[in-house]
Amino acid sequence: MRVLSSLMGGALAIASMVSSTSILIPLYVWPEDDSTWGPVYNAAAAHPNIQFQVIINPSSGPGSSGKSHPPIKSTWFKHLTLRYSEYPDESYISAVAKLNNYSNVQTLGYVDTQFTTRDVSDVENDVSIYQGWSSYKNSNITISGIFFDDAPNENNEAKISYMQQISSTAKSSNMRFVVFNPGTTLQSGSAKGYFDAADLIVEFENTYSTWISSTPADHFSGKADYSKDAIILYNAPLAADYDAVVKEATQMGLGAAYLTNDDDYSSVASVQKVIQAFVDAA
Repeated sequence: MRVLSSLMGGALAIASMVSSTSILIPLYVWPEDDSTWGPVYNAAAAHPNIQFQVIINPSSGPGSSGKSHPPIKSTWFKHLTLRYSEYPDESYISAVAKLNNYSNVQTLGYVDTQFTTRDVSDVENDVSIYQGWSSYKNSNITISGIFFDDAPNENNEAKISYMQQISSTAKSSNMRFVVFNPGTTLQSGSAKGYFDAADLIVEFENTYSTWISSTPADHFSGKADYSKDAIILYNAPLAADYDAVVKEATQMGLGAAYLTNDDDYSSVASVQKVIQAFVDAA
């Protein structure tokens, strides 16, 4: 029994270590069928102790009723004429519902703020559309949070207030997990204002080569906020040292990390490598 207890304790310790830093996946590839997002489904099913935040992005945002929206990535040209109704396309309904089957997955809706130049009412309308998906009767396509892209990093009262307002809108709409993505270090003096409004902030969104050629701590506004910091590394070759990056992220206590081999988040080829790196880091 003492041996069994020791083994169980070790397993729980490993689970805890693995889950302390989550995996933040920009899943911008169109879900043609179950196999398209298959690596994400498989990873979530195989590793229930790892937390995933999965960003879905049907059309540079949710799309809206009566309008045609070009998708964000050039590889989606065949969907340029797609029109949206109250709910997303059937492909997204099926795919999001499957993601929501996993208790360790939070689905986040993509919303662009255009560095706060976008009208607040338009941003809040996108949030409202995602919120409306929760009323779909045939399956669970509820969105758990919002990923606000092109977020500001300036120590500017108006910009901080803008981000605080849209975060409050999301949270009051039952999308309680909010991510800001400035993609770079917050300016001195601004961290508290932004971190108070967000659950996670991507302070590093850049190439793999940039990350490994510099000191990781230099990319963040302060050690005190590491647990709410995230990194997204792109152009990370599949032969690159994913283990070293994930080990750094977990040892620093960062909130989330992800690496991808492409530069437009239209590939899921790196998912298994990222997962293995998280397991190895434990």
